This record gives sequence, structure tokens and C-alpha cells, in this order.
Amino acid sequence: MKYLKNFKIYESSESELTTDKVDKDKYKEVLDEIKSMIESTIERSGGEFNSFVESYIKDSESVKIEGLINESDIYEFYLKFRNQIDELLNDIKFYDTPASELSSFGLYDFLIKGTLKSIDEFVKMFIE
Repeated sequence: MKYLKNFKIYESSESELTTDKVDKDKYKEVLDEIKSMIESTIERSGGEFNSFVESYIKDSESVKIEGLINESDIYEFYLKFRNQIDELLNDIKFYDTPASELSSFGLYDFLIKGTLKSIDEFVKMFIE
């Protein structure tokens, strides 16, 4: 497989690329919490787990997980799981994106957007 890096073509094997896969085991605690929140949401509004996850992945702006709706809830979630969230955001290179590109002009806003991005990534792990 070939890819560009600094405008040069480098060869890469498939095995090198698969090492970048996220290890779900190190996120078990946060995944269990999100799964529980999704199940709670489904109990109240109806539906099925896999279809909810697919809907959330397609449009996380309009599909909400109970317990992760208000910014204060999202902030509390971050405080509870900050180590796993920060590790995931680092793994996906979220911190390489300048805050201004995210339309984030304060630390709190940046933290909320990062936490929401991590939740999106965690939810994607349910279908992998």
C-alpha cells in the first residue's frame, strides 16, 4: 500500500496499518457506561440497541443519549472518564486540530467538543 507523507510516496504493509486500530479493552469502563446510557435511553423512548447506535453515528446532532444532553452532563462525564477520553482523543489526533478550527474559543467549549467527539468514537466501537 502507498501513501503520501510530506509529499513523498512511502510503501506500507497492511499489518502496519492495522496496528493503529483502537484497543477496546482499555476503554471497557467508559464503553460500559455509554452502553448503559444508551440502554436507558432506549427504555424510555423505545427502539433497539443496534439501530440506535446506527442512527447516532449517522446524526449525533439530533440523536441524543440520555445523560449526555446538557453541557453540564457532558462535563461531568469528562471528569469521570477523563483519562480514557484524553487517551482516545490523543489517539485520533484530536488535539492536533486548533481550537479555532472547531469554532471553540474557550477551554470549557473545547473540552465539551472534545468529549462529544470522543463519545462519537466510543459509540462507533459498538459496531466494529
